[in-house]
Amino acid sequence: MNDSIYIRLAGPLQSWAGAAVTGNIVRTEEVPSPRSLRGLLAGALGYRRDEVPEWLESVHFTVRQDRRATFVDDFHTINQRTGEEKFRRRLLLAQGMKAGSAKNLVFTPDAQGGTSIVNRTYLADTEFIVRITAEGRTEEIDRALRSPRFSTYMGRKAFPAVFPFYLGVGNSELIYQLPAISSHGDQGKARVTIHEFVQNHLMAPSVKEVPTVPDRQAWLKAVGRDLKRRKTVTT
Repeated sequence: MNDSIYIRLAGPLQSWAGAAVTGNIVRTEEVPSPRSLRGLLAGALGYRRDEVPEWLESVHFTVRQDRRATFVDDFHTINQRTGEEKFRRRLLLAQGMKAGSAKNLVFTPDAQGGTSIVNRTYLADTEFIVRITAEGRTEEIDRALRSPRFSTYMGRKAFPAVFPFYLGVGNSELIYQLPAISSHGDQGKARVTIHEFVQNHLMAPSVKEVPTVPDRQAWLKAVGRDLKRRKTVTT
């Protein structure tokens, strides 16, 4: 049975951007997409945007949702920054780009210099456990996630994952066995939703029953028992 790496994605807000309706209207997906999770992994491994290795495409993700999300709207406006044109002109020239076009000098997303209306949706108060499986890369990914080179975040830099983020390494069947926290503070069974991806396409979700624990402290103890957490050695 292959080992997998497990992480937890939980926090006040998450944003797993889906297809943009327009340039200023973006909806989040209901669950983290493989593309988003590969970006998270690439950052943890220390790769920049133009350096992402091809082998990341073969990494397999399974997402378990322990707590149902609430969709929230973020509506705001962006105005052009007064006095910014000279700075942006110099910046473009320094990059060897033409700075004669007015559209290259405006700040607002509509590229017209007026007020832009921006509408986005986020996921609030949800919790995911992600199983990461990559044959021959388990140690490398595990090392990166327990001590990321670049900060990890949940779709937007303003949305860091709360503790614990890195859970450890264990067999692949633990995605169906790790406990959930009971909403009633007792022990029993809880239903969680499993999301599988096949060639980056989200399949129909399945519902599984898992054991429950009464609180986070008991949950941490159970996860620490079932998963191996390696210590990071710094030099």
